[in-house]
Amino acid sequence: MPPEPHNFRPYFTLIKNTKNKGNALAVCLSCINNCDGGLEEAKLNPECCTANKAKLCRAHLAKCENFKNSFTEEEVKEVLNLPVPEDKIKDIIEG
Repeated sequence: MPPEPHNFRPYFTLIKNTKNKGNALAVCLSCINNCDGGLEEAKLNPECCTANKAKLCRAHLAKCENFKNSFTEEEVKEVLNLPVPEDKIKDIIEG
């Protein structure tokens, strides 16, 4: 059974990761919309994609100008404040 999608999944499209078959590659939808070549161009640009892990997706969105230009400042803050499963695990371990 596949894992639950993380909170940042709506902002990415997933493609097969040829380097790591166990983890899809997440391509930022805002980057796709900003590239003339769409998905095909964005998936070749390392700045537009990351491994499909919540922490990495949030980190991408936090520095992505395309994302920040696609949403209001309030929406960006709201998205970046969404919980990350890895943070919960860390809190449990450290707690």
